[in-house]
Amino acid sequence: MTSSRKILCIAFLLLACLSCQSRKEPIAQLQDQLTDDSIALRKLQDKYQVRLWADFRWCDSMLQYVPREQVSEYFESLNLAQAYLSQFDEMLPIIMHDISYTRQQLTNLKNDIDTHFIEEAQATAYLDDETAVADTIHNRVLYFQDRLSQQDKALNSTKKSIRKAAKP
Repeated sequence: MTSSRKILCIAFLLLACLSCQSRKEPIAQLQDQLTDDSIALRKLQDKYQVRLWADFRWCDSMLQYVPREQVSEYFESLNLAQAYLSQFDEMLPIIMHDISYTRQQLTNLKNDIDTHFIEEAQATAYLDDETAVADTIHNRVLYFQDRLSQQDKALNSTKKSIRKAAKP
């Protein structure tokens, strides 16, 4: 093998190696994003889930002490809180499953890239798919962070209002 062919082979191997490295970095970033989202979900669960349900039940049970003409003004707030809390209860296990599954898919993709089991075009397509899934998960987490925070404020306001309106 001539020295120019050796140099070309080395250059090709370096480019192939760099191509693998460029795929690993986005995979690691997505795995970190999934870890952050998993932690954020646990924090939402710890911070809001039990307490907001308790606040909702308290407000609902206190409506019997509020003058009849004022009861309907609390229904919208309570119905909205109940809807978001029920949605979070329903979606939490689904999102956690999606996080776990996507992590496994990313690990498999990384292994396939490392072992050259798939070509670069396939790796790019799979990475794009997993990025879309991870972004969807992230947006769901952001959605619940926003909605549960809003419901926390709304239920606190409703509790104060019901306390004032409730008959002694």
